[in-house]
Amino acid sequence: MTERALTVRGVSVRLLSGGDGPALLFLHAAGGAGRWLPFHEQLARRFTLLFPSHPGHGGSAAADWIDHISDLAFHYLDLLDELRLERVHLVGASFGGWIAAEIAVMASHRLKSLVLIDPVGIKVDGWIYPFLFAMELPQLVATVFHDPMNALALAPADLGVDTLVELSRERAALARVAWNPYLYNPLLKRRLCRITAPTLLCWGEHDRVAPLQCARAWTAEIAGARLEAFAGSGHVPHIEEPARAAAVVSEFCAGHEEGR
Repeated sequence: MTERALTVRGVSVRLLSGGDGPALLFLHAAGGAGRWLPFHEQLARRFTLLFPSHPGHGGSAAADWIDHISDLAFHYLDLLDELRLERVHLVGASFGGWIAAEIAVMASHRLKSLVLIDPVGIKVDGWIYPFLFAMELPQLVATVFHDPMNALALAPADLGVDTLVELSRERAALARVAWNPYLYNPLLKRRLCRITAPTLLCWGEHDRVAPLQCARAWTAEIAGARLEAFAGSGHVPHIEEPARAAAVVSEFCAGHEEGR
């Protein structure tokens, strides 16, 4: 894995990358910026994995002009242009899955395949997302993870002042686009029918942020979408079951590589 900084239309972006093969862009969940995990390492065995930090997260500069989820989608289309990548495999987890879905409804022609891992982003009848911003750390961990011990993969090395400032900065960047409406775009659900890229939904069976009824809502709206459930996971199967999640995602993306 290597790390570099690049500038995308005036925004400084921290980019982790590794591996060799077709380009795969990974968009992280809230709190997952800059963490190269076993899931990423396994994907990098078959793909050139590109893992940027969202603006305002994990070493990427904040951008005052970003105040709607669609702004982040356009930011990543600009990043693809900056990297001179015409088409990529796109994988997004949770908040990153929401961004990935927004990209897909705008520009499916830029995607070879789309993988959404427990995305938020749409309003589902009968479900209200829990208010994560108000939770203390133990409650947050219990809500996001099926096995709380798996949260150690994201634990900071220390909880000094610099770390607390960075966590506050990331929460502020997330709140700018996800506070009101909370964790969804009221326009997105109707637009999901525009997604033409082959789509895989990966979902933890014990997700308390967006349970399986949310998975069924996404699957119903995206033509041909396939749903893969993970029995040992909550909201983040790529962290709780990294080997299986990476194998499923790798096989799906490889199966939709050009020429296959």
